[in-house]
Amino acid sequence: MFVESVVLLLSLFGVIVVIFFLHHTSSKALLSHIEDIRADLIGNPSSNGFNLEEIKEDLLDMVHDTIGNMQPPNAWDHLLGALAGPIQMWAMRKAGIDPATGQAIQTVLPNLQEAFQTED
Repeated sequence: MFVESVVLLLSLFGVIVVIFFLHHTSSKALLSHIEDIRADLIGNPSSNGFNLEEIKEDLLDMVHDTIGNMQPPNAWDHLLGALAGPIQMWAMRKAGIDPATGQAIQTVLPNLQEAFQTED
């Protein structure tokens, strides 16, 4: 019984050592591969046609152009914004949708009629 327990314990310890060793070697290989790729990217950034600084400058130019072309809202924009709500309510009613609930008008009316009938 004692010998079997010792053999089981040693085999379990051996499996743990093998797993640790395999994990350690694969981690070292992965880190080595990452360092090689990093060295390639830093060594010659123009060889693959990808220049991060150029892309950053293009994006900054686009942002500056967009911000430079922005205008504050004028009276016409405010008038259209004020009319948008009533126009949307009219269009929803025309389509058969209750603007208050977003449900079809046919399903809202029977529910309201039932609610008023139960109060009487």
